[in-house]
Formats: sequence, C-alpha cells, structure tokens
Amino acid sequence: MLPAIERAAPFLVSENATVRGLLQQVLVLVVAAGLACVCADAAAQGLKVQGLPKSFSLPVADAEVPAHEKAGRHLARARDYAKQSAELASEGNCRAIDGYFAATEAAWNALWLCPSDPELVREAAELYACTLQGLLESATAHGRLDCRGLLVGPEWGPIIVPIEMPGMQIPASAIEHVEATPPPGDKRIHRRHERGGFGLPVSVRVATPADREGNRILAPQRQSLAATAVLRFPMPADENVLEAFSGPLARDHAPAILDLVNPMEIAAVDLGPSRPLLAADLTAPLLDMLGGMPANDNAVNFFLPYGSSTARPRIELLEPHRPGRVPVVFIHGLGSDEGTWFDLLNELRVHPWFQKRFEPWLFHYPTGASFLQTSAVLRRQLTATVRRFDPEGKDPAMQHLILVGHSMGGLHAKLQVVEPGTALWDSVACVPFNEVRMRSSIRRQVAPGYFFKPLPFVNRVVYIATPHAGSSLASLAVGRVASATVQQPEESLAIHREVLGANPGAFRSDFERAPPTTVDILEPKSSILQALHDLRPSCRVTMHSIIGNGVTWPLSGPGDNVVPVSSARLPGVVSEVLVPSVHTELHHHPITVFEMERILAEHLRENGL
Repeated sequence: MLPAIERAAPFLVSENATVRGLLQQVLVLVVAAGLACVCADAAAQGLKVQGLPKSFSLPVADAEVPAHEKAGRHLARARDYAKQSAELASEGNCRAIDGYFAATEAAWNALWLCPSDPELVREAAELYACTLQGLLESATAHGRLDCRGLLVGPEWGPIIVPIEMPGMQIPASAIEHVEATPPPGDKRIHRRHERGGFGLPVSVRVATPADREGNRILAPQRQSLAATAVLRFPMPADENVLEAFSGPLARDHAPAILDLVNPMEIAAVDLGPSRPLLAADLTAPLLDMLGGMPANDNAVNFFLPYGSSTARPRIELLEPHRPGRVPVVFIHGLGSDEGTWFDLLNELRVHPWFQKRFEPWLFHYPTGASFLQTSAVLRRQLTATVRRFDPEGKDPAMQHLILVGHSMGGLHAKLQVVEPGTALWDSVACVPFNEVRMRSSIRRQVAPGYFFKPLPFVNRVVYIATPHAGSSLASLAVGRVASATVQQPEESLAIHREVLGANPGAFRSDFERAPPTTVDILEPKSSILQALHDLRPSCRVTMHSIIGNGVTWPLSGPGDNVVPVSSARLPGVVSEVLVPSVHTELHHHPITVFEMERILAEHLRENGL
C-alpha cells in the first residue's frame, strides 16, 4: 500500500507548512512513544535494554540502494507527480504549482544520481522540461511568478524561489513576463533555430516604459529575449521513512533557484558530475514579439494614414540598448511593417558575433503618410535616440550607424545621408522657400522635409530592391487606383490648401492638384524622385545594393516584379548583388542573408570596431 499512499499523499495533506510540520512531529512522537513502551515493558520484566541512544534519527528509506535504482525511483515519482499535477492544472487548482515543483525536483534528482545511463537521462531531461513548463505556466496563471521570484507553498506562507539571470543583459527586476509556452509559427519566419539540451527554452518579456497612449517607448509592444529556464536544487539526499510515507509535499519545499540563462552566452549547465548542453530556442522571442503585433494586411496597412494613433512613425529596439553595439536600422517599404524584417533577423541573430557587436533597430511608419515628412521624422528620431544613449559622444559604435532599407525604405535611408540644398523644394515650387507666404508655425513644420543636413553618425547604407528611378507599376492603372485611395493625413491636406491659397502660381502644376502620395513619389516622372536620384552622399558614406532579377518583363526588362534592375541600380555603390527573387521575398533570400553578413563584417573591419 505504501506506493499508492505515497502517490496520493502530496495532494491529500494540508498545504499549511505548520500543519505539515505538526504531522511529522506527531509521527515522530508515535514512534518515540512506541519505543518508550518497549523500554518500559522491558524494565518492568527486569530486562536490560542496550544500544538505545539518548537521541535518535529516523532510518533512511533508500539506504544501501544502488544509485541507478534510486534514480529510477525518482523518475517514477516524477511521472506520477506530473500526471496528477496536470489533472489539477486542468481544473485550475493552484496546488498544481506544488505538484509540478515536486515533479521537477524528482526529475532533477534522477538526472543527478545516474548521469551515465543515456536512456534514463533522456527521459528524465524531457520530463524535467515538461514539468518545469507546467510549473511556470501554472505559477503565471495564479500570479505566482514575477520579477521577485517564483512562489511555492500555501498563500498564507509561501516560499520565494529567487530568480537569477546568468549571462542575460537585464536584471530580474526588469522582467515583465516569462512565457513558457512555445509560441506558434508565423508565416513571416521561415525557419526555427533550436538547440536540443537540458532546460526549458522560454521568452522573457522586458518591462519597458510606455507613453500616455500606452505605446512603448523605443520598443515594440512586446520586447522579448531568448532564455533557458533551469530550476536548480541541491544535491539529492536520501529520504527517511516518514518523508517516504507522507510524500514530498508534506515537508518543507527543497531550497531552489530559478535560473533564466542566456543560451548565447552559456552553452552548458553543471548538473552534479555531468555537464549537459543547455537547450535553446533562438526564434521563440521573435515569434513572441510578432504575436504582440497586428497581423500584417498589406492592402489595409498600405492605406493607414499618418494620423492613426497606432501608426505613428517610431523607432523600436528589439532588445534593451547596450553600449558598444552598432545600431543597424531596418526601414520597411510600402504596404509593409517592421515584421517584414524578422525573417532576416532570425538568420542574423543566430551568430554570436552579431549578438555581441550589433543592435537591431526598426523604423515603423504608415506608408500612406507624407513621404518627405516621414523622412524628417526618421531623421529627428534617429538624432534623439543617439543623443539619448550617447549624450557625450564617447561610444564609437553610436557614430557608425548602418541603415538598411527595403523598397521605399531605401529612399528614406538615402534621405538621411544627403544634403539637398534647394533641390527638393525646387522640385515642387517655382519660387524660393523664403518668398512663399505661410504662417511661421507651418513654415517650421514644412521646412525639415525639404531642407536638412546629412546625419553625421550614419556612414553605411544598404539598398534592397530600392526604386531609385521609380516603378512603372506606379504609373499603371493599379498605381493610379492605389494613389487615389491613399488616405493622407487631414493636417497635411489642410496645410496644402492654405499654402496654395496664399500663393497662387507659386507651385508646379502636379503639386497644385494635390500633395503627392507615396505612390505618386514612385512614378518614374516624379519630380521629387528625380531630384532625390541626382543627390549624392558624401564619400564618407559607403553604399551597397541588393537587387532582385527573378522576373523579366517585356518592357522594363529583368527585375523583381515591382522594381526593374535598371531602377534599382545606383551610381556610387561599392557592391551590387543580383538575387533571383521577387520583390516581397528579396530581403528574406539566402543570398541576401549572406550578403548582409558580409557587409556587417566589413563594417566592423573598416571602422575598427
């Protein structure tokens, strides 16, 4: 009967630590009373009792048992506790937390005691990860896991299991949430980078500040990091007969520490006499972040106006900033969002050198917004972010930013490294800017889109499928329909009407009809695009082109189905790579990934970083 009692006891005894202690004391007293009766009876019969010490300890239940057999017993207990804990968890019972805790400890003990048996180690490691996942999920569901630690035991007397963060770039106090459930796949990421081993891969969401509207500051709605959870226990001790009888939850919980380990910094874990590799899922945090973003609908996202509260241009950091890492700013194109870069980032982030030397930043903007004004916002936000992280200008990495733009994002990138003089203004107006009548508040708002200096801290730009000379699709019927349905910000339309009314004949005819939309900018005959094409960055800026040639059209020739090769080519680049791909897949293509890796390595070498 003892095995059955042992399996049931963990969930039948009281959760109160005091009651558990009293139960053990009562059992000890029963044994002691029995021994006292034996002694009394012996004395009454004139017998001499020998060998009874003044104090005694209870016999060890597993004494003289081989280590392999002990490990098997722990593994059997872990299975039983895991099964019963799962039943409690399905009922929403918080006692599942303590059951999973006991099951995880039993699996740990089995691994510790018999590391030489590969089959036992495999089963124990899988059971350990499974029960640890159940523990973290149940603790999260019942509000017992936060930055302070993991709470086990009764509500009126819980025990806090502290959290340590080996190799992580944040302290435990910065944890917002630990996501133990593996995230589902997403069509925006084609491969999942995982490593088998010991522990449970998790996503650690970082607590980041938010503005009054609830939007995170310099972070996506979820900023997640890859970690591997390891619940560490002390070296397993033999159970005494009372512990074996009453079950593990009838005694105090074993001391433990919950490690959230950076699997890119730490490759193995010490587990008694063995040192198994640490499990890892490097794609999980990207999938977790994508889960916090709206699903990308190209048709809908294309027409989002600037004024939408959820569509304001913003810079997002995928990880907390660390000095010494070079920011790489990724800028998406028309009808897209920052999620389009996650597949490329998934491939780059598997390299330890990328994690240590580079810091991915994303620029999100509504593609229906004013083209030049969006570039002005990017310029202003880049300047503010660099000053925020390096106010004294002492971090060399912050003086060598890289911009990577896909499609129209490449045009926004180019606008950060050129000095237009009056070229952009002359492309829309017939009179000088200072002679146009407008309110001073409007003048301050309009000027940054046309007159600016190149950013001194950007010295490399990568153009991917960028239509420097436009796209013929913008001139076709589909382009005309798209341009007519773009919802421009009402504020921009009001300024346009006011300035035109005060300055008849001061602007070119195409600008007088309506302010150009983002689709209009991409027409090969666009005066703004032609002016931008002729601008050249200074020699301190290194440029690269990655061009798609997966499709050939009768009129425009080879291209990517949207941008012809002839339009994507730009004089002055130091490298040009042709990729057999279409427009929407070009920045995901393996050749593009390889070229990006080469460019990043070259950036470090040429700048002495």
